[in-house]
Amino acid sequence: MSDIVLDVSNLRIEFPLQGKPNKVAVDNVDFQLKKGEILGIVGESGSGKSVTSLAIMGLIQNPGKIAQESSIKYYQSSQNNIELTQLQSSEWTKYRGQEIAMIFQEPMSAFNPVYTIGYQLTEAIKLHQNVTQEEANQEAIKLLKNVRVLKQTCPNKQANTYLKRYPHELSGGQLQRVMIAMAISCQPTILIADEPTTALDVTVQKGILELLRGLCKDNNIAMIFISHDLGVINEVADNILVMRNGKVIEQGEKKQILRHPQDGYTKGLLACRPPLHIKVDKLPTVADFLEEKKDHELSRKSDLIYQIIPSDEIKARTQEAEGKRVLLSVEKLGVEFGKSGFLGLTANKFKAVNNISFEVYAGETLGLVGESGCGKSTLARTILRLIPAANGIVSFDTYEISKKSMSNKWLRNLRKNMQIVFQNPYNSLNPRLTVGQAIAEPMIIHNTQPNNSKRREIVEALLTLVGLEPQISYDRYPHEFSGGQRQRVCIARALALNPRFLICDESVSALDVSVQAQVLNLLKDLQKKLKLTCIFISHDLSVVRFMSDRIMVMNQGEIVEIGDADEIINNPKEEYTKNLLNSIPEFPENLRWTSDETVIRDH
Repeated sequence: MSDIVLDVSNLRIEFPLQGKPNKVAVDNVDFQLKKGEILGIVGESGSGKSVTSLAIMGLIQNPGKIAQESSIKYYQSSQNNIELTQLQSSEWTKYRGQEIAMIFQEPMSAFNPVYTIGYQLTEAIKLHQNVTQEEANQEAIKLLKNVRVLKQTCPNKQANTYLKRYPHELSGGQLQRVMIAMAISCQPTILIADEPTTALDVTVQKGILELLRGLCKDNNIAMIFISHDLGVINEVADNILVMRNGKVIEQGEKKQILRHPQDGYTKGLLACRPPLHIKVDKLPTVADFLEEKKDHELSRKSDLIYQIIPSDEIKARTQEAEGKRVLLSVEKLGVEFGKSGFLGLTANKFKAVNNISFEVYAGETLGLVGESGCGKSTLARTILRLIPAANGIVSFDTYEISKKSMSNKWLRNLRKNMQIVFQNPYNSLNPRLTVGQAIAEPMIIHNTQPNNSKRREIVEALLTLVGLEPQISYDRYPHEFSGGQRQRVCIARALALNPRFLICDESVSALDVSVQAQVLNLLKDLQKKLKLTCIFISHDLSVVRFMSDRIMVMNQGEIVEIGDADEIINNPKEEYTKNLLNSIPEFPENLRWTSDETVIRDH
């Protein structure tokens, strides 16, 4: 018992619903945490992972309630333990931050935008330590060096300047490192990391995982690391606890859980990650491993497709694809941001895209991969004329669409053929419109269908095509759907105008791995059936590899290399591409998991 620092017993958390039975978010969860141990808690959104961590931190807000029989004991020593569920708000100040600290999922939301990084970091230090402002500043600089935001050789003058920067002046990876520095500033006994790398590049993610593991081992800190991705958990955790619907499905040593999972849910989470070095046509989903298997497949009724796209048009697209016709051509494209100086002279301009040239063939999917800030999204928006180009030529079909002289009417016609699915499904839909109205809106704007009856017919066909039930979904609002369902709605809306060209900009990066597998299967099947030409953007090469025929790698606004997907993955020529590949969380090469004695994946 001397090594145990946290003992969670019979944890049950409920949230009351008006006119309905209470929602049980966490149900009878038990686990223990030892000094220096890293416990990985894994599960999909809604499984109860984050609510469990908030309960440990005493951050469950009304009307949520922890059951009276629940217990969360924090052991300051082998003889002294604190029942955290009984603490009053005023008493939590002694423990929260100093004894138990937390790294939140979204760093931009966790920092106050009106205060500098230095102010917020030193505030945490001064709150729990009896130090002067100057001593707090020096401690803050030391912490920023420890988390590699600043180099060890960084002079104090430059470091003090960094402390004066505001959150919006730092990248997501830098902010996450600052948050880690804040969390470890008081040398806590327990550190909780709630999805700390979900929205980060694989290279930044790798650095943060190594950093967290090193900090815990060096300082004997116990950590709870929460994620939906077992690949990430494999990189950092010693033991694993799998949650689903508020309950613990299975728990044990990492090796045991990853190599010999007992529950179908765990097997599904393992299987639905896209493999990197193996080409598969379809990803398994969690539903494939559960007894209560639900039909997440697309409808196989071919007449649905022909309600959206005439059969003669699909035949024409098929012929274009077979003939390897160039549908999109980009020549020496450049995009700049910044202000012009006096008399229009260039000053403080940043080249986001620098002299890029490439082609996309009809019917193919070109994967576009690179770290945040490399110019991927800027390139996509420039192709669609959502951002003006500084120079270069973009041609779609037989038209030069980059001409500044193009009229608004002509551009509106262009929009019908070129559509985009954005990264965040929560911000992409108007909360005031029902799903049916949102999907029908492009048809109304472009006047592509004669009446409401025909528009509703197509909307229902699209909803069925993306795996949603029209009778249930049509009149519901976006907030009534999960993230994966909303992304399906966004895909349906993008297809409403029967486009020939589709850009998916990080459209699955914010989704659970199981939901991600469903959406990736959907996109791939639609691309094949509708003969779409696609650019698929992601920072995750394993996802891009599954979706793409060819892959283009970008870095600092330029193309690093471009080629066949198999060639890029298995024989990368550039060091930058090799680094991206090496940063992807992978399971051991000899890892194998089975279901009904059938090998699902074998590296």
